[in-house]
Amino acid sequence: MPVATNLGLAKKGLSAAPVQQGGLPTIDEMLAIWVSFDKAAADGAAGTATTDTIVWMNPYNVPVYFVSGLAIGLGAGIVADAANFATITFRSIDLAGGASAAALTLATDLAGGSWTSNQSKAITALTKANAAIPVGGGISFSIAKSGTGVVVPISKYLLKLFKAES
Repeated sequence: MPVATNLGLAKKGLSAAPVQQGGLPTIDEMLAIWVSFDKAAADGAAGTATTDTIVWMNPYNVPVYFVSGLAIGLGAGIVADAANFATITFRSIDLAGGASAAALTLATDLAGGSWTSNQSKAITALTKANAAIPVGGGISFSIAKSGTGVVVPISKYLLKLFKAES
């Protein structure tokens, strides 16, 4: 077998290997980048928003892409509400003076659902057009409130990313 010249060819070759039990999804999991972020304090009040805060910088020489995420609220949960809710957003940002762009979001409205204490909740609302984190760029975290809002508890976030092929 010829030497793979890029990550895509390497993944194809490895997924076809007879010793590989899981195929391509397993290889993708091995190559995933996991970014962890801790929100160290509960919101001071239900209406308290959190402005964009940089939580990770891309140290690679290729763009990195958002795939999905998990959120775990520690302590209090959040009951879904149609009018009073929080929208937690992870954004890609170029860190060169450009605007940030919403990539992954989790809302506690009726569509997003309640957030049970000490249980993970998938963050799957991905805006693919904003998924790229450029070389030298980063990820920011923010919380917007609708209506009177809700208190977002101490929480942990785990983001799944993939590097672009060089």
